Amino acid sequence: AVCDVSPTVVDAVGERFGVSRRYQQFSELVKQQDLDAVLVTNKNHAGPAIAAMEAGKHVLVEKPIALNLAQADEMIAAARRNRVKLMVGYMKLYDPAFQLAQEQIAGMGRIHLIRVHDFAGSYKINPEIYDLAVATDGERGMLAESSKQDQRDMLEDLGSDRSDLLEAHDIMIHLAIHDINALHGLRGLPDRIVGARLYDGTIVTALLEYEDGVRCMWETGNLVDLVEWDEHIKVWGTDRRVEIKFPFPYLKNAATEIIIEMNEGSSAVRKRILTSYDEAFKREWRHFYDCIRHDREPRTNGEMAREDLAFAVKLMKSATA
Repeated sequence: AVCDVSPTVVDAVGERFGVSRRYQQFSELVKQQDLDAVLVTNKNHAGPAIAAMEAGKHVLVEKPIALNLAQADEMIAAARRNRVKLMVGYMKLYDPAFQLAQEQIAGMGRIHLIRVHDFAGSYKINPEIYDLAVATDGERGMLAESSKQDQRDMLEDLGSDRSDLLEAHDIMIHLAIHDINALHGLRGLPDRIVGARLYDGTIVTALLEYEDGVRCMWETGNLVDLVEWDEHIKVWGTDRRVEIKFPFPYLKNAATEIIIEMNEGSSAVRKRILTSYDEAFKREWRHFYDCIRHDREPRTNGEMAREDLAFAVKLMKSATA
């Protein structure tokens, strides 16, 4: 089954993938008895996700888990109440290269510094590599009120008087939330925000600190004019440096690079590792299936995603212009 508020999109996707059951209201879709799981990919996830879980469906929801923490709490509660799986779509944690980096960083001893950098890049490649179904102008017009509701929902966490943060926060929770989650998966979330600045609309720089004194430099924003994707995490340890270089996320089977710099005897060695071309999105789906099939807790569950969202809110509210 497929559901979208746009008849144009629903019919295009239905025809492309041979889906006969098509809906424009998620409340109708979740009534379909033979559905075991629902993928939620609209922008405001809480409504359809909760409706699906109340109907006994397992849910894989795109990041962020929700637009505010109250919605996230409602979603987590619905999953528990109905004994279904709630998994959040953080594909990077399922990337085999990222998992290798986790092992390398866990074994590197003392860490001196972590740097998180994500200025994104151009999305113009998407129409060249995908058959995109786009709503008509008339259909897009009905989304205006939905967009206003999204803003009201985000302001629930930011504060009703902080509409000046909306553009940057939108980027933080829809783009940089991947980097927050990656940091979460590598070493946990930092305990303290030493200082943070917001400038040029969406760019946030910050100095973060863990309880054990390890510092993290944070640099994120949305610079979309350059074609090459610009996202990496680098960790400096006493005996090695480990860098994760992420590719454009929608380029199928593009390999994430791991770069390890270390000594071998008296020589400096730089290793560039391409672990696998296995698609992280597919691995994410396999994990979701496995969790349902074998009653296991998803690696990127609702609780983890809520912590990511809470950190994003804290970071954004700490950023001074």
